[in-house]
Amino acid sequence: MGPLVWLASHGICGEIDMKRDLRELSSRQFDVVVIGGGIHGALTAWDATLRGLSVALIERGDFGGGTSQNSLKIIHGGLRYLQDGNLARIRTMARERTTWMKIAPHLIHPLPCLTPTYPKLTRSQLAMKVALTLNDLISFDRNQLIDPEKFLPAGAIISAEECARLLPGIDSNGMTGAAVWHDAQVYNSERLLLEFVISAAGTGATMANHVEATGLIQHENTVIGVRARDNLSGQIFDIQSKMVINCAGAWIDCLLESTGKMTRPRFAASVAMNLITDQVWKGYAAGLPSQPARRRVGNKDKRSQLLFIVPWQDKSMIGTWHIPWPSQSPDAFQVTDEMVQEFIDEVNSADPSLELTLDNIQHVNWGFLPFESRAGKNDPLKLVRDGQVINHLKEDRIQGLISLVAVKFTTARVMAEKAVNLAVKQLNLIGMPCRTHITPIRGGQIENFNKFLKGAFDKAPRGFSPEIIKHLAYTYGSEYESILDYMTHQPELGETVAEDSPVIKAEIVHAVRCEMAQTLRDVIQRRTELGAAGLPSMTTLQNCASLIGSELGWSIERQHQEIDSVIQAYPFKPMERVTA
Repeated sequence: MGPLVWLASHGICGEIDMKRDLRELSSRQFDVVVIGGGIHGALTAWDATLRGLSVALIERGDFGGGTSQNSLKIIHGGLRYLQDGNLARIRTMARERTTWMKIAPHLIHPLPCLTPTYPKLTRSQLAMKVALTLNDLISFDRNQLIDPEKFLPAGAIISAEECARLLPGIDSNGMTGAAVWHDAQVYNSERLLLEFVISAAGTGATMANHVEATGLIQHENTVIGVRARDNLSGQIFDIQSKMVINCAGAWIDCLLESTGKMTRPRFAASVAMNLITDQVWKGYAAGLPSQPARRRVGNKDKRSQLLFIVPWQDKSMIGTWHIPWPSQSPDAFQVTDEMVQEFIDEVNSADPSLELTLDNIQHVNWGFLPFESRAGKNDPLKLVRDGQVINHLKEDRIQGLISLVAVKFTTARVMAEKAVNLAVKQLNLIGMPCRTHITPIRGGQIENFNKFLKGAFDKAPRGFSPEIIKHLAYTYGSEYESILDYMTHQPELGETVAEDSPVIKAEIVHAVRCEMAQTLRDVIQRRTELGAAGLPSMTTLQNCASLIGSELGWSIERQHQEIDSVIQAYPFKPMERVTA
C-alpha cells in the first residue's frame, strides 16, 4: 500500500478537527506519552502513531512555542560539517534534506547559498572547490525526487565580480570569488511543525497544548505516567502510559530530577539567537566569516564564525549567536540590548557595509541548544553536534523512560525514529517499522509543486489576488481549499486581516476551530505567519483578537489582555506598531 493511499485510508487527506480533550488524556492508558511539542516531540508522536501505537503528546506552552520557533529555516545538507571530517553526519543530513522535500513539498524548497572565498588557504577557491566536490559526491542521490522544482544543482565556484552582482554592496575587500551550493529552505517552520501534530492527531494521537508535565509517576523503578497541569485552568491530573519519551528540550533535566535517580545533568543550555531585519540580499543565503572583537557576553574567544544572512519572504534572517546559560533556570532568560548589540557588532564585522544598528532589528528569535563544557580551554562553549537518545533503563535503571536531547531541525526526523525504535523495543513490539521517511504530512500530497501552484491559480475564486492564493498553497499545500471552503457561508472571511499580509480571516477562524489555538499568541506566532517577522500592527492584533474572541467567547477586557501578551513577546518593536 503506497503512502498516499495509506494516508487517505486513515483520514489524513481530509480536514482534521483537533480537539483539546483533557478527559481523554486522563481516562485511559497510552502506549507512549511524549512530553514536549517542539519539532522533535511532534515528529516522535507522528512516528509512534504511524506505527500503530496509542500516543499522547503534551506541551507546556503552544506547539512549537519554544526553541523550535528559533530557526534560520534552512534544512542543511551538511557542507559546513566537512571541517569535522564526519562523513556519516553529512550523509545523514543530505539524505534528510531530500526526505524533508519529499514529505512536505509545499513547505520546503531549494535555497541557493554562497560563501565568499579569500586568499587564506582554508577559505580559498581551491579549498572550497574540494569541499563542494566532496559534498556533491556524498549527496550523490540528492536529485532522486521526481519533482523538477526540487532539483539541487552541483556546487560551483564563481568570480568575485559575480559574487558582488549577486550580493550588491557586499564588502569585496580581499575577496577572490565565492563558493555556491544549494540547500533547502522552510517557507514556514511553525506551520511545518504544526502539520506533524495535526497529522498525528488525524491518525489517532491525543494532543494538548498548554499542558505541563510537572513530574513523572513511578512505581518502584518503573515510570507509569505523567503528572500534568493544565496551564489554562490550573487543573491537575495524571496521564497513564507504558512509556514516556521526554522531549522537553532545556527542561529535560527538570523532569528527570522528579525521578530522584538522575545521575547527572543531560542538558547544559546555551542560548541560540537569530535576528530578523529588512531584506539585505535577495535570492541567495550568504555565509560570511565574522571578525569579532573580544566579547562582553557569552564565550570569550576571538575566533571567527560563519554567520548566515538568509533571505526569507521580504526579510532577512541573520544567525546564529550563542550564549551559555548552563546554571540558571531556562525560564529566567531574557534578551537584553547588550546581547543583541554584541550580535550586531559581530554581524557588522563580517560585512561593515551592512551598518546594522538596534533600530534595524524587527524581531529576535531565540531558543536553547545543548553545549559541552571544555575546562581549561579558551573556548568554554562547544555546541553539541549530534542529538542523543538516552536509554534510562540502561543508564539509570529506570524502566519506561526515554529522553531525547535535540540539536538540529534537519535531523529531527532521524532522532525521533531512534527514540521510537527504542520505545518499540522496550515495549516488546515487533513488525513496526518507521514510516515517516515515506509518508507525506497533511497537505503534502503534491507530486509536482509548480503544476500544483498553477492549478491553484487557475481555480482561484474570483476577486482573490495571486498573492493570497500563493500564500495559501505554500502554507496549506494540498489542503488549501479547506480554507477557501469557509467563504461558502461567510464570504467576509476571504478578507485579509492586515494591509501588508496575505493572511485572510478564514485562517484565524480555522486556527481556533480545527488547530487548537487557545490564545492570540498561538494564532499570531504559530498558526499564521502574521508575527513571524515582527510585531503586527495594532489594527491587525485587534482584528485577530476580535475574530478569536467571537469564537471563544472572549470579553473586550480579555481581548485587550491577549493583545498585551502578544506585544510583550516582542522585545524589539517599532513604537508605531504598538500605538497604530
